[in-house]
Amino acid sequence: MSYRHQILRNLKFGTLPKFMEAQREKNALLTAAGLTPYSVWAPAFGGLHHMVLEAHFESMAEFERQHLAQKKIPEMAALNATQLECVIEGTAEDRLQRIGLDASDAPKA
Repeated sequence: MSYRHQILRNLKFGTLPKFMEAQREKNALLTAAGLTPYSVWAPAFGGLHHMVLEAHFESMAEFERQHLAQKKIPEMAALNATQLECVIEGTAEDRLQRIGLDASDAPKA
């Protein structure tokens, strides 16, 4: 079983280059710190302004460890703020999904 963290953002028109540059910088910092970088993609339907950032983690504990470690990287807060300037207000959403369920995860009768 693993976990998928998705960061969903709808960008203001014309801000894609600024958003992507900040993500490249964030991914470089994450990689340098031994943390998981995020893939960036846009859904097949909708516009390029619908962005999804995604990373996979082996456990909830690993996600939490990396989340706390990210907060200790000094430049990360400023890069997050730069990205949020690109986002249409009220459209930011995050998801943490458990994936790889099997029959042993089903409730017992």
